[in-house]
Amino acid sequence: MLSLVLILTLSACAARGVIGIIPGATLPGAVVQPVFVATNRNPATGEDGYLFQQRFGESRDPSLRYVRLDVSIPPVHRTGQIEWPAPERPDLAKHFIVSAEHQFDGPQDFLAGLEKARPDGPREVVVFVHGYNVNNAEAVYRLAQIAHDFEAKVPVIAYSWPSAGSPRGYVYDRDSVIFSRDGLEILLTELTRDNRVLIVAHSMGSQLVMETLRQMSISGRGAVIERLSGVALISPDIDEDVFIQQSRRITPFPQPFMLLVSARDRMLDIAAFLTGKPTRLGSITEPGRLGDLPVTVIDLSDVQGGDPSGHSTAFTAPAAIALLRDLGG
Repeated sequence: MLSLVLILTLSACAARGVIGIIPGATLPGAVVQPVFVATNRNPATGEDGYLFQQRFGESRDPSLRYVRLDVSIPPVHRTGQIEWPAPERPDLAKHFIVSAEHQFDGPQDFLAGLEKARPDGPREVVVFVHGYNVNNAEAVYRLAQIAHDFEAKVPVIAYSWPSAGSPRGYVYDRDSVIFSRDGLEILLTELTRDNRVLIVAHSMGSQLVMETLRQMSISGRGAVIERLSGVALISPDIDEDVFIQQSRRITPFPQPFMLLVSARDRMLDIAAFLTGKPTRLGSITEPGRLGDLPVTVIDLSDVQGGDPSGHSTAFTAPAAIALLRDLGG
């Protein structure tokens, strides 16, 4: 209980990430990583012409907004880290900075933007679904860091759902997951018209992915699921029994389907405490507990480095990034 109180207190006092925009900024040695965003967050009101510089918070919107943000990653970038800009003094040589924002009029305009950004090669995109206690800036910059460190060769898309962005918002976020299923289904349906889609989800975002795939299967949208090139759930904050039941209703079951787990995940220990169960899905290290489900469990318990909580090891620990990059070919 003391550990829980300390973590919640420290998290509540920590400064949150913000998006810094310097239009047209360039710097030798910096790498520009385009990040496409689909969000059902409501924006804050204001007169700033750069919509995504405004605060997208926990307010829910039944419709989706689409944008591309060009994120400049500084020459001093270290694998697994986000070099956060200060709100008042972002520095292109030291920080993640957005150098351009392009807003799309709707899904068709968004798909056309993806087509223009596509390199020669497979028609594939990556959709990243963030987890609990994540604001919009954190979702965008985290995906930019992941795409850069994993050397992504295809367009990447952040599905930025309305997390409260607060350690005290766990129940609110679980409700937002339910609210956001239809938006993710719309996004996947549009993307799979001309693309294969790899889904990567973290923490509570895994619950959102599973619920969405389940409802799509039940409603006869199996053709969309067939267009998925795989699913990876990182530190999934899901009840193990619920995951098994969800999986049984998903047909066809995407392949490959990977669970990245760790027995050292302190955040999932807290989630288990809050839900009254001994473990969450992201803490299991015995694949046999999932029966005959066609899933691959990758245990990162012994990987050192990354965030101290062990909840984001897969994309913050350089050793884990190197391992998973090699596994992905």
